[in-house]
Amino acid sequence: MNWEIVLASFASSLIELVEILGIVIVVGRLAGWRNALVGSSGGIALTLLLSLVLGKSLTLIPVDILRIVAGILLLLFGQKWTRSIVRYYAGLPKKRKADGENRLEEQLAKDENQSGWNWFAVITTFKGALLDSVEVAIAVVTLGAAESQWLEAISGAGLATFSLVVFALLFRTPLQQIPVKPMKFVAAMLLMGFGVYWLGAGLDVEWTGGHWAIIWLPLAWGVGMAIASAIWRWRASLQKPEEAIG
Repeated sequence: MNWEIVLASFASSLIELVEILGIVIVVGRLAGWRNALVGSSGGIALTLLLSLVLGKSLTLIPVDILRIVAGILLLLFGQKWTRSIVRYYAGLPKKRKADGENRLEEQLAKDENQSGWNWFAVITTFKGALLDSVEVAIAVVTLGAAESQWLEAISGAGLATFSLVVFALLFRTPLQQIPVKPMKFVAAMLLMGFGVYWLGAGLDVEWTGGHWAIIWLPLAWGVGMAIASAIWRWRASLQKPEEAIG
């Protein structure tokens, strides 16, 4: 057993799988576990099918294009959640959408919508799982083909998957008890941070800290959202006395 290949496959797979788990937990908490699991399972299943059909040719897929597309989609979804949750914490009234824009996003924003199908949630988790699982597959195929160590490469990815599944099952109950609004804040933070990261990676942007940018970019977005909410709340508090005087 070549443990270097096992560890390399484990580490590269774990990074991508953690991203899948993060999105699944957030979307599952907000829109129901069925929507989150169906979407993510569909993305992973499609990747497995492609891996079986294409084999080594999977490494020929232009990953940068996948990253750019995924980054744009994440930003499109994330900016809607960002506006909604920043306005909520700023204490601003909700805008009425007369044009009925993006009803799926509105459904996901409803706290009580956790029993029925929600295609916005399914598509979000499907797309995230598809991108990250394709990168896992490419890493496994690359390691296995380069060193002819298929068992070690597949074992490393399998161990990473098993570890995260155990983690999710052990901590599912505490995660279920987290209030919805903070979860929406985290969802917006992750979507925007991951979106910026993957868009930049697809455009060959050299992020400060390298791969660690996948951690600090979402955190930076969270800080920015908190600051924006605080500023809006402060400005609103200044306007109220003026309205009372007038």
